[in-house]
Amino acid sequence: MIALGLFILVSTLMFSCFRLFPKWNVRLEDAIVINYIVAAVISVAIAGPAYALSRIGVPSTWAGVAMGVIFLYMFRKIGECTQQLGMGVVAIATKMSMVLPMLVFILLDPADSYTWHKGAAIVLAFPAVWFASTQSKKHRAQSGADGGLGAGTANWKLPAVVFLGSGLIDLGFGWFSSPEHMTCDADRLTFAAIPFTMAALIGTTRWVAVPRCAPRLDKPTVLGGLILGVVNVGSLFFLLSVYQQMPLSPSAIVPMINLGVVLATSVAGMLFFSERPTLRNLLGWLLATSALVILLQSN
Repeated sequence: MIALGLFILVSTLMFSCFRLFPKWNVRLEDAIVINYIVAAVISVAIAGPAYALSRIGVPSTWAGVAMGVIFLYMFRKIGECTQQLGMGVVAIATKMSMVLPMLVFILLDPADSYTWHKGAAIVLAFPAVWFASTQSKKHRAQSGADGGLGAGTANWKLPAVVFLGSGLIDLGFGWFSSPEHMTCDADRLTFAAIPFTMAALIGTTRWVAVPRCAPRLDKPTVLGGLILGVVNVGSLFFLLSVYQQMPLSPSAIVPMINLGVVLATSVAGMLFFSERPTLRNLLGWLLATSALVILLQSN
């Protein structure tokens, strides 16, 4: 349970970093690139450089490369979603994305059978994201946001991108985390290091090749990127510890983790960042929590 609590804490800290970056005058895109550089170096160092190099030719490596292509884009969108719509919204969008890999596993993996619990979770996920990420016209007017269809559509599209992208990333990690591909922590850390490294290479290449993407490496941005990178790796480390230490099946651990992160980030947003959810947001959180509890009860 200690590892579970630490994972939830570190995940909440990650969303909090995104929330604090504007106040710290941190340039989000540059901090994200620095984050991936730091995360890649730490992951390879923990796994062992020689061991990491020995796994370059395995099938999961190419999956990691493909995931790295979207890592940089997705992390920036998660940051934007956190800053624009709050920690509760982005927690819902990222954590409820687990229904996408779940659906793929049900359809393609003979060992993963369909149950009514999984079906109910999938049905509840989509309205949960919708209600959690939209605001009423009255609330938009009170907050000074632009009214009309455009504002509501913009609020919905950003969490939807986060939802779909996070689901694809989760699918990649889930599909290649089986004993057939990974047998120890070093394998998992090496696999995680591949998309970290790919995203770092893409980010630094854009710094050099695209003039408008030239980095602003001032002290707040560099420090923010370093903190985010350490937190990112810590999140992975404690996640692996949860799977090792808790005497539950992975299908029971996943909803427990997601439920904890959703609730922790929502509470942190209200307590420390003065986020005031609307009735729609509360309904979305209720639906998401219900879906996660249903999944937990299935075990």
